[in-house]
Amino acid sequence: MTSQVTQVQVTLTTTEDGQDRIAITLDGPLGAAIALTPSQARALATELITAVNRAEVKANLKVSANLWRRSAVARPRLLAAG
Repeated sequence: MTSQVTQVQVTLTTTEDGQDRIAITLDGPLGAAIALTPSQARALATELITAVNRAEVKANLKVSANLWRRSAVARPRLLAAG
């Protein structure tokens, strides 16, 4: 089951023994929180950036394919008009 997240908060916290943690809090109907070590947070950030890049490339490829189809249809019309 997926739930809509309304807000994401990222904060730096310190444990009782002095170690840094990155706390990620998801606000929404099922609100959740996780505390990551700096290396875990870095790995998560890398994975998020990679996923976003893939999504953007996929979206751009769809737009490019649509433009290519439109130009293929427009070219015969332009030749017939000229």
